[in-house]
Amino acid sequence: MAYKTIEELINDSIRVIPGMIAVYPQYSQEEVINVSEIVPKFPGRYATNNSTVAFVHNGNFFVTPYTRSAMTVLTANGFKKAYFYVPFSNWDYPKSEQFKWNALRENAHQSYKADFVSDCEAYCDERHIGSISEETLANCFEMPENGVKVKHLYFEDTYYPIMNQSCLDCSCVNLGHFCCNNGRVVFVYRNGKTYVAKGYKILSELRAAGYTESGLFVPFSNGEEIQDYALRVCWESITK
Repeated sequence: MAYKTIEELINDSIRVIPGMIAVYPQYSQEEVINVSEIVPKFPGRYATNNSTVAFVHNGNFFVTPYTRSAMTVLTANGFKKAYFYVPFSNWDYPKSEQFKWNALRENAHQSYKADFVSDCEAYCDERHIGSISEETLANCFEMPENGVKVKHLYFEDTYYPIMNQSCLDCSCVNLGHFCCNNGRVVFVYRNGKTYVAKGYKILSELRAAGYTESGLFVPFSNGEEIQDYALRVCWESITK
């Protein structure tokens, strides 16, 4: 979803036409969208609301999910920010193009993840935090976004990645850091993902790549058992 031209962005947008119906599933209601007064008043302008962008181009009104690439193209083509009604930005969707809208939303969500990884890598490059070998990384357990449910003799919990968002915030200070406990090593890699390794053999490679030890929580280092079968098999396949 890296747009180079306004035409590419328009292709990944919904054109709002007279009589188009918006569906509000949270209210079980529908309404006819009316942008007839907006179009002549805001040529070459865009407005945003709740991760959605509406823009007026050549007498037409378009709506697309908010992405970094979309904003870059709009700015490059001289669009200026304004304030006006943004359809499909309050959990509503276009009744006649629901499938396309859902696909655009999903593609936008994936672009947020890609942008996040890119931002993490740029942050690490500036601080000389490098890579470890693909072979070593493949022998580590990647903490899934949805977390890992674990059971211990005295407690049950769900462990999540140390950085678990789609934009770089104050948690970026965890990038390039690791921590050890009871033969387990957790580290936040340069892509923003959290990994757990067995044994301390990985430490020399992490330090050589510019990683620093800090006080992070180390999953699976106190006898916890992973509840999900597939994740447990994955963890058991990791070697020291």
